[in-house]
Amino acid sequence: MQQQILHLLCTAGTCQLHFSGREHTLTPGYCMIAMASHVGRIEPSEDCRLYRLLLPAEQQASCMPHTSYGTCGWLHLFMHPIFRLEGEALAVLEHDFQDVLFRREHTPEAYREEAVIQGMRALYLDVMNAHAALFEHEEASQRTADIMSRFIQMLEGGSYRQHRAVAWYAQQLCVTPKHLHKISTQVSGRTPSHWIWQFTVMEIRHLLMHGKLTTKEVAAKMNFDTVSHFSRYFKKLKG
Repeated sequence: MQQQILHLLCTAGTCQLHFSGREHTLTPGYCMIAMASHVGRIEPSEDCRLYRLLLPAEQQASCMPHTSYGTCGWLHLFMHPIFRLEGEALAVLEHDFQDVLFRREHTPEAYREEAVIQGMRALYLDVMNAHAALFEHEEASQRTADIMSRFIQMLEGGSYRQHRAVAWYAQQLCVTPKHLHKISTQVSGRTPSHWIWQFTVMEIRHLLMHGKLTTKEVAAKMNFDTVSHFSRYFKKLKG
């Protein structure tokens, strides 16, 4: 199944949602950008004004700024997917959401995808500008950012379902595990193992809480040899 990126912006009322094993309440000014597969139920209040956009992960990659700041910004956004804006930053982002929705609704089909991507590029630039004012973003060299970006793209593509060893990702990226560890820590402040675990645990938790699969079926879907192996892995990470 292709990964989808969910974008939410609340400008009135409230919205209750389940994300990453926790309950969250979005109030006016709150924005969330996260993998749709990690979001459970979404319950807006009657007076809620909620902008909602779904974008395939492949298209999302095309919308991100192709700079080291863009890579670092996306990683920080992944670590802080829910954030609150106000004033001009909020007004700009609301305009961006409206623009993308307008393009999707009124652009002829032949040009619709490209029009939406152009709108999303502006949205992401404004998101990262506002996000940087809330959280510190450190730039990295372009090569370092490219390697980290490819690593995260593999995880977003679902590689963690089959591969959870850092050495495998390092081999795909043509670097040593030690070098990948150095890059990941420098760019994101997190180790490669952390990112692999993060993607894996978020999907397991979502499948167990919101899917209709048995524990045995979830273990098989995530490529664990046995249910006991699966249980030991999850317990080790989450207690």
